[in-house]
Amino acid sequence: MIDTIQTIPTTEVFRIALNTKKPAILIETDWYILGGTAVLFIVCLILKKKFGLFFKWYEMEFEISGSPKATFKVKRNTENLYIANRIYIELTTRKAAMLIDENNDVIEEIYNSWYSLFGIIRDEIKQLPGEYLKDHDPSKALLGLTSKILNEGLRPHLTKYQAKYRKWLEQEKEKDENKNKSPQEVQRTYPEYQALVSSMKDVNRVLIKYSEDLNKLIKG
Repeated sequence: MIDTIQTIPTTEVFRIALNTKKPAILIETDWYILGGTAVLFIVCLILKKKFGLFFKWYEMEFEISGSPKATFKVKRNTENLYIANRIYIELTTRKAAMLIDENNDVIEEIYNSWYSLFGIIRDEIKQLPGEYLKDHDPSKALLGLTSKILNEGLRPHLTKYQAKYRKWLEQEKEKDENKNKSPQEVQRTYPEYQALVSSMKDVNRVLIKYSEDLNKLIKG
């Protein structure tokens, strides 16, 4: 009885040969395979650009005073790293992403820093190259979150307290009884001191949370 050997159909994808006459390796493939690989590579590039494949998504959850929690999905890509790093530096080099020490910090100095911070970040957003905004929804999401933090987290406090406090402080500085007092001693006599400090700490917490999430986004 003779066994029948079935031939299994095979397809040669690559052919590798060693040239013994000179140090060279020859790799051959079929045009169909090469063409299919090229098409697949192009499709991957398109999907990567369009839908952000191969990039990590980060969720940033914020609860700004007076508003419900909001979760923002931000993609870790070149554009967002550029934006996040510049904003992170501004936050962490100022008295913004640190909780206020009401016994030692000077409120007037913090207000100066916050006011500058607001303007600098706003200008950073304005000056971003147009290509960072065109067809980059994740970058728009990060910028939208930044604007929300500024407009709903920082601006309301500055609007409510800053002008009144500065006017009061200027008047107090002119009084003889305050000439020998430290800035911390004078500021504690402000009629709305506790409410003001409590509101400042709320702003600090929002900015601290934001800076921490930015740092996670940057480091990956």
